[in-house]
Amino acid sequence: MTSTPLPTIGYAELARRIQGGDARARIPLSGSWELTFRCNLRCGHCWVNLPADDADARRRELALPEIQRITDEVMEAGCLWMLLTGGEVFLRPDFFALYEHMKRAGLLLTVYTNGTTISERVADFLAEWPPRRVEISLYGITARTYAAVTGAPALRRCLRGIRLLLDREINLRLKSPVTTANYDEFLAIRRFVKEELGLPEFYYDPNLSYRKVEGRSGFAPARYRVPPEKIVELDRIIDTEGEHGLRDYYRSPVVRPLETSHVFTCGAGINNFHIDPYGRLGTCMMVPGHTFDLRRGSFRQGWEEYFPSLIGRQRERTSRCQSCAIATACDNCPGWSVLEHGEFEHPNDYLCEINHRRAEAFGSPALIPTIGRKERTHA
Repeated sequence: MTSTPLPTIGYAELARRIQGGDARARIPLSGSWELTFRCNLRCGHCWVNLPADDADARRRELALPEIQRITDEVMEAGCLWMLLTGGEVFLRPDFFALYEHMKRAGLLLTVYTNGTTISERVADFLAEWPPRRVEISLYGITARTYAAVTGAPALRRCLRGIRLLLDREINLRLKSPVTTANYDEFLAIRRFVKEELGLPEFYYDPNLSYRKVEGRSGFAPARYRVPPEKIVELDRIIDTEGEHGLRDYYRSPVVRPLETSHVFTCGAGINNFHIDPYGRLGTCMMVPGHTFDLRRGSFRQGWEEYFPSLIGRQRERTSRCQSCAIATACDNCPGWSVLEHGEFEHPNDYLCEINHRRAEAFGSPALIPTIGRKERTHA
């Protein structure tokens, strides 16, 4: 009797099949959890960088038993993936305990950190309880640039944290926002990551949003935005090396006009959710102010009773987004609109211009004539 070998697939394909299953099924497969808004760095572009010693913020944060209870409720509802982020997650003295509880519960964990707080003890703990991935923001590779972005002379500590994780073979991804403070060094950072640290990729994001924490100057991060034309210059350079994928993306069927009348067009509230440091459950970390209090109710109540009314919202206004031929490629979303304009449906000029410039740079000859820059369209 001969046997037929069973086909095998990798983790990425398995995850894609799970996440892309029945689109009608509302299952909270993936969550993000801001454990604190406090941070030991002072990045001007950051949207939540409360001081590390902010006593009021610390008092308001969920206690360990609350995190453990909510974790159990999230798991019971069907969650598989959880992102732990901040602020700086390792500022929490109970991080090991809450992380271990989540691991034992069965969550696949990703950890975002600035890397400067990673000690031998932290690295050994992560080696013992391996996360799915750790992501560290490397803002510069010279002390001057790193300090210009973060407001702190902490580059040496960041690099030490990176190497501690690499030495323990922890799955690590390096990335950075593109800001006016590190733009000129960006390609050098990328070469350093590949050639000196031996990592195959370095991810970047030019989209700097307004702040969302109480008592902070909301518009301040926008001062660090790089002009859209300079972002596309960077895109062109990286695309020539065959890694960026923008050319393939802007020539694919996924780039098209909006085909829904709903305000929310992504997986927020469908398969994704977010929890902030104070136990407020939202559809996405970028939509503050529209949340369910997990200190007063259960995760299932928030997911089944509160979310449907939010994600079912229909558009109430007409904007240029509805007539845009490349709307689905734009990063503009209700979260961006709320943070920058205080409402769900207002277009974001910065994101709009980046999208249009990218389409003009990478789109097909058939696509380009169908688009128009924001300044040539009605608001």
